[in-house]
Amino acid sequence: MSIPNKKIMSNKKILIMAGGTGGHIFPALAIVNELKKHRVNIEWLGSKRGMENTIVPNNNIKLHRVNAVGLRGKNLMNLLKAPFQLALATLQVFKVFYKVKPDVVLGMGGFASGIGGLVAWIYRVPLFIHEQNAIVGTTNKLLSSIATQTFQAFDNTFKDKTHALTVGNPVAFKIANPIAENKKLNLLIVGGSLGSKPINDVVTKLDININIWHQTGKLHFKQVKSQYKKKSVKVTAFIDDMAKAYAWADVVLCRAGAMTVSELMLSGTPSILIPLPHAIDNHQYYNAKILADAEAGILIEQKNLSIELLEKNLQNLTNEALQSMSSRALALAKPTAASDIVNSLLQA
Repeated sequence: MSIPNKKIMSNKKILIMAGGTGGHIFPALAIVNELKKHRVNIEWLGSKRGMENTIVPNNNIKLHRVNAVGLRGKNLMNLLKAPFQLALATLQVFKVFYKVKPDVVLGMGGFASGIGGLVAWIYRVPLFIHEQNAIVGTTNKLLSSIATQTFQAFDNTFKDKTHALTVGNPVAFKIANPIAENKKLNLLIVGGSLGSKPINDVVTKLDININIWHQTGKLHFKQVKSQYKKKSVKVTAFIDDMAKAYAWADVVLCRAGAMTVSELMLSGTPSILIPLPHAIDNHQYYNAKILADAEAGILIEQKNLSIELLEKNLQNLTNEALQSMSSRALALAKPTAASDIVNSLLQA
């Protein structure tokens, strides 16, 4: 089955399907930035409530929005509504495909990507999917059996029969050179866009001679700033230039989202990783384990996090240990992720 009245065009039309969270959106944007170097037309399929509603238009990309709602972890009432929401969303996606008539489709996971992937298969449009985490999400697990090509950020995310290509996670920022100077340890703390109270409650009690730069998120900024007693602490709600922050840091204490782990690899930054314990399928633990198993990072589960354990780990970070962790992180990096994916899309 083919899309009706599809015209032959000299430029490929590529439909990006990503939405909901930054974990899907930001790697997709990195791919878009690479695609813009070529003669292609790019449009985007997302939901009506996710971060893409602001981010995608701000990047001058046409956004098609559908009533896509995830089903996992929902209450009974929402589950009863689900068949009607699914039917409406499917109809909306069919209309988007009929209007856009894409030559190639790229799905990054999530609900809208799931419906779009199935519609692409029905219309026989080449379907490419990318999984950002070490544990495959439900949508990509289902779509991998019908995808033209499956990409994975980390080895062994999919079963061998999927024949997934390990390309890494596309990252938008350019790596900055480390800031080399004689100094005490620089600790960068990143709790995510919303920050993390369990991490904040421990790190604000640190009583060792180090420099701290703490990104708190807007919600926790005032409270965290008031909790610190040390003078050598910089507290900010947000960090606009993460490449600069990584260049400043000797070690980063952070969660273990897929993009964060990939940024640490690309920048060669040693890390202490505190996976979010309630992440779906515990995927942050497995993301962090990739760095920990390679001795490029230190994994501490949130239930075990204490001031004593954290201070002990920080005090054990000699220059030699940091250099070794940095080299091991760099060895895991996939700096050509975006261009590798784009080359496959253009050849489809």
